[in-house]
Formats: sequence, structure tokens, C-alpha cells
Amino acid sequence: MMQLEIMAAIANEFAKGAASTIVVNKSADSSMNKGRGANTNPFMGRVIIAKSYSGYVMGTDYLTSIENAAERMGNDDAEANLKKVWHKPTERFGEWFSTDKKTESKVYLKLQRNAKQIGCKTTTTYYLDGHLASDEEVAQIEMWLKKKNHTISSTQADMGIDAEHEQTFLLMQLDTIVSIKQGEKVLSPIEMLAVAVAAQ
Repeated sequence: MMQLEIMAAIANEFAKGAASTIVVNKSADSSMNKGRGANTNPFMGRVIIAKSYSGYVMGTDYLTSIENAAERMGNDDAEANLKKVWHKPTERFGEWFSTDKKTESKVYLKLQRNAKQIGCKTTTTYYLDGHLASDEEVAQIEMWLKKKNHTISSTQADMGIDAEHEQTFLLMQLDTIVSIKQGEKVLSPIEMLAVAVAAQ
């Protein structure tokens, strides 16, 4: 029930499509290689990654966005044919949130940005054993991070969207969100819950 109240607060307190900053804290374990034997990763269970997604928008529809982007690129008949995905819009506030198809036990806030959008950036900070990691510690942690090669989405490429106009779509697990800022408004999940309860 608390999840739904926080979802309602986000959908009601923030404007769709407006530039926002979303701060997320999560364990680094899923982002790192475990290693094994003598080469076991010494940082497992010890690192928190704090990410700030600045300039992203919430409450938008990915399909509509990429079809509009394709039209701006001159492909007026573009229709998105998405590959199979593991998530789906939530029953309530589906423009804002997705849930996993299999169990529907987790809720994710949808974030989106245009590659050309000015002011969009992601900053990453690492915390090791509860303290801000030093530059030397960050270098050691990053040696264990899984490497990701970015390629433009095949769906968008098929629609004639180039890398410069690519639409980026991210899902942030609701219980990892530390705060959301939009204009002068800044709310944490606890504050969002208080807002939702007060509105009842």
C-alpha cells in the first residue's frame, strides 16, 4: 500500500515531461563481476552507487517519443515494433511507472531523455563501507565493474533514428530513489508518502 501512495504522490506532485533530477542509491553488487577463488571480488556487499540523473523527464510514453523522433528525422510512417521486454506499465499511473511482468512485485519509475537535450547528465558517486570512496578506492572498484558497450537501440535504428536523436529510456526501482527535484520542488520518498497521506 505504501508503494502505491508514493506512486500517487509522484504522479500528482510533479509535472509530466518537465526536466527533473532523480537521485538513486543502490548496491553495486549487480553491476560488478563476482570473480572466484583467489580472484574473488573483495568489494561485494560493501559498495553503494549513488547516481544523479539530471535533466531527465518522467511521465512520458516511450513508444510515442520514438515515433515522434522518427517523424522529426523524416520517417513520417514510422511505427515502433518493440522487441519483447520484461516490464509493463503499472495498472495505475502507467505513464509514470512499470512493473516486472513475471511477479509484478517491483515498481520502477520511468525516466527518459533525448540525446540532444541540453543539461542532461548522469553523475556517479561511490560509497565504500559507508564512507565516500577515495579516488584510489574508486579506481579499484571500477576494475570490477561489468563493461557495457552502448549501441543505439535496434528498434530506433530500424525507424531511422540516429545516435544524435536517440531517445534514452531508463527504469529506476522505486525503493532505490533518494529524492526527486523538479524546479524548486524537492521531495524524498518519506516526504512523498507524507504528501500522499495528507491528501487523503
